[in-house]
Amino acid sequence: MTMDAPTPHDARTPERPSVRSSLFDAVRSTARYLRDLASGPGGARTPPPGPASAPEAKPVRAAFAQAREYIVLAGVFSAAVNVLYLAPSLYMLQVYDRVLVSGGLLTLAFLSAIAFVALVVMAVVDAMRTRIMARLSVRLDAALAETVMRANFAARARSGDSRDFSGVRDLDTLRQGVSSPGAVALLDVPWTPFFILICFWIHPAVGFLATVGAIAIFAVAWLNERASRVGVRETTQAGPHFYGGLEADLRTAETARAMGMESALIARRLGEREALVGGQTRTAFVSAHYGSATKFLRMLLQSATLGLGAYLAVLQEISAGAIIAVTILTARAFAPIEQVVSSWRQTQQAWLAFRSLETALESFAEPPARTRLPAAVGRVEVDKVIVRHPGVEKPALAGVSASFAAGEIVGIVGPSGAGKSTLARTIANACIPNAGVLRLDGARYQDWPVDQLADAIGYLPQAVDLMAGTIAENIRRFRPVTPETLESSSSQVVAAAKAAGVHDLVLGLPRAYDTPVGAGGKGLSFGQAQRVGLARALFGDPVLLVLDEPNAHVDEEGELALLWAIKAAKDRGATVIVVAHRARLIGVADTLAVMREGMMLDCGPREAVIARMQAGAQAAQHAGSAVTMMRPRARPPGSTGPESS
Repeated sequence: MTMDAPTPHDARTPERPSVRSSLFDAVRSTARYLRDLASGPGGARTPPPGPASAPEAKPVRAAFAQAREYIVLAGVFSAAVNVLYLAPSLYMLQVYDRVLVSGGLLTLAFLSAIAFVALVVMAVVDAMRTRIMARLSVRLDAALAETVMRANFAARARSGDSRDFSGVRDLDTLRQGVSSPGAVALLDVPWTPFFILICFWIHPAVGFLATVGAIAIFAVAWLNERASRVGVRETTQAGPHFYGGLEADLRTAETARAMGMESALIARRLGEREALVGGQTRTAFVSAHYGSATKFLRMLLQSATLGLGAYLAVLQEISAGAIIAVTILTARAFAPIEQVVSSWRQTQQAWLAFRSLETALESFAEPPARTRLPAAVGRVEVDKVIVRHPGVEKPALAGVSASFAAGEIVGIVGPSGAGKSTLARTIANACIPNAGVLRLDGARYQDWPVDQLADAIGYLPQAVDLMAGTIAENIRRFRPVTPETLESSSSQVVAAAKAAGVHDLVLGLPRAYDTPVGAGGKGLSFGQAQRVGLARALFGDPVLLVLDEPNAHVDEEGELALLWAIKAAKDRGATVIVVAHRARLIGVADTLAVMREGMMLDCGPREAVIARMQAGAQAAQHAGSAVTMMRPRARPPGSTGPESS
């Protein structure tokens, strides 16, 4: 009988890790996770999980739900902080009741070491909690910032004025409120009953006093909320209106200076600012009064607790160490409430910002992902479109309907205020109508993927609105460029500039296509900015080109280049819609649409429409002549006889 050679232990079975190494691995993993989670606010912005286009019924609540791990960890760390806060009370209790009685210096040393370690751990955990709250605010910003900005743009497209929509400011207020000391204090408030229960354990009388004190401070906090609620709401609403109005005035600073309007505009805004600052001051006074009352109550209760403890110690019902312990415990029980009261204004502003964002984003829905449609041809249909401007009872467009074939040039004419520009903005998808439908190639605008519809439309508004950036960035509509796409993007930019007849003009600028311009085209003349805006509209060869008075600021050379660009766009099959006043632009139109008082009076071939307009003008002239002839002639002074025929 032969026996196999003994095998080493390592060859038979893998060595099991020791309990100590497993524990160390777990601690290291947990520490690494917490370090990553509580990394500084300057870390990478992590987008929320899930598709960005998925609609959310309550986006703000959904953002908090996605960040629940931060909230849970902050709650866990708050529990650790409050439990560790018992260390000073236990230390004082042991020092007075054990060390001073026995004279044990070794015991004092051990107690001091334990208390020191507990306080160090408490400080580290408290710092981690603060960092986690900061990371929570960053996570909320990453989840909501893009949606809020899109809602801002959508509000402007719907109403034409987004001054009262303070989405980004509300998001900043909410983010600052989440990471503020007041939010951290709110995490500590639920632990107030815990410290009161310990006071009851030490002595019922101390617990009863702590309960009465907590109720009194909570009552002050409630009164503070009621007293400041209206003021905080009013100032929160008035702030965006004032700052939006001031920014609008500053955009017209040159005109205001030239026309001597600066003093009047400043006086108007000073009145609004006085009301805003007055409301903020009244709210600050209310908060100061209740904050002082809370501080007075806390100090009074601490003194009362110390006196009650001394009284009970004299009666031999508690020890001398318990006097110091209950003083520390009651101070900790009341401290979060005092902190909440002192920072209540910021907390309330954060709550109002939360509700404002929730309301605003509920009415805004991210466009869902759409199936890409065949390349657009340019056939446009306007079906009973109604557009109302905010604060104006009469609609800018009152049920306008029209149809424009692909590849034709349409001229929109009419007197000032007829709705021409509003119709152009609506067809260009710059303005969202209140009612009615717009179609491109038979598909409603909202059925097109957003990027595909934008690629199909080129738009030159009356106010060119160039953005701060380079000429090339403006022409390519600020689309991102990578090293791989730089060459093709540059070719498209130059092609658009040549199509607009502005290539030579751009080359004459200090840095050619890389010449920076300011917001609104600062650094360029109105004519230059309008021609660059035309190149931007032509970028990518859109099939629908909407031009709103494109020759308003250009010279003879620029107008000839414009006419050439319009004809070239038609030759490649694009539909061109032009709001025009000058005869030269009207002369190249295939179709004329006549607008008056928000309604389309006539639409058809140019020659036929002009003939009908001339016939109508002649009829009106004849009717006016007939009325003049039927009026009685004025009699000479003093004449009493019959009129001569």
